[in-house]
Order: sequence, then structure tokens, then C-alpha cells
Amino acid sequence: INIHLRTIKAMFRYYWKRERLNKVPMVEQIKVEESVPIYITDDEFQSIMETEWLDGFYKRIIFFYRETGCRLREPFMSILDGNWLDIPNLSKGKKPRSIELNKSLIEIYNELMVWYKSCGLTDQGEHISKMFKKCLRSIGASEGKHFHSLRHTFAVRRIVENVPIYK
Repeated sequence: INIHLRTIKAMFRYYWKRERLNKVPMVEQIKVEESVPIYITDDEFQSIMETEWLDGFYKRIIFFYRETGCRLREPFMSILDGNWLDIPNLSKGKKPRSIELNKSLIEIYNELMVWYKSCGLTDQGEHISKMFKKCLRSIGASEGKHFHSLRHTFAVRRIVENVPIYK
């Protein structure tokens, strides 16, 4: 709801600045308690990697997302420049950023891009997300965990390594 309310507030400010409104109506967002990150434990990740029915391609993709902290659709809008994955400001954060990839992550990224261009799905991200959710169910993980939990896992792992959260 707050995402929509924020959009409405921005629209009102836009019209006010262009003198289409005399004043900006008050729009209050709903107070939400801070939530703890929902991450994939090492045991859960290992169980996913040992799942027999899951194709090796999906295992590599899940590993890629856990190691890079990318949002679901970011690799598909990014450009690989040497060892750097450049993510434009088209993503949710609206800030461009770059992620340094090692050789194995570059190989996985290239494999993902070949699949992306050839698979013929209308929403490749949704497909990957559903496969991941299926994995979580098969290992008995909490229903509260989702694909975005891989991004939280990346962040939690970096905090444990004493990397500043903004990096």
C-alpha cells in the first residue's frame, strides 16, 4: 500500500509544482514495523543444491543470485563489462551499480543470458522465481521465504564478513 501511496504523493507534488493544484493534499503512509531479513540458511541452500530433480542449470542460477545479491530481473537488464556486471538505474533502487564477478559467476551469467534469449518464455524472471519456490517447498523451508530471500542472504553473509551494508 505504501508504494502506491508514495506514487500518489509524488503525483500530487508534480501537479502542484506545475501549478495544476493550489495545495498538495495530505497523504499519510501506513507505519510499518521494520522486518528482519528473511534469508536462506546454509543448510537450506545445501539441501537445494542436493535436490535430485532440480537441473544443474537452475542450481547454478540460484548460486549466482545468492553470490551477487542481484534482484530477480537485474541480470536481464545488465551489461557485462569485463569482470563487472553493470546494472543500470532501471532497477528498483533507481541507482546504477556494478558488481564484480569472478570467472565462475561470469560463466553462469553468460549461460543465463543464452537461456534468456532462447527460452521463449514471456517472463523468464517469474519462471526462475517459481522454480526456486518449488525447491523451497521440496526441502520443507518456511513458506515465508521467496526468491528475494537470496538477496537478503547475500546481505546477511556480507554483514557477517564485516562488509559495510551500503557496499
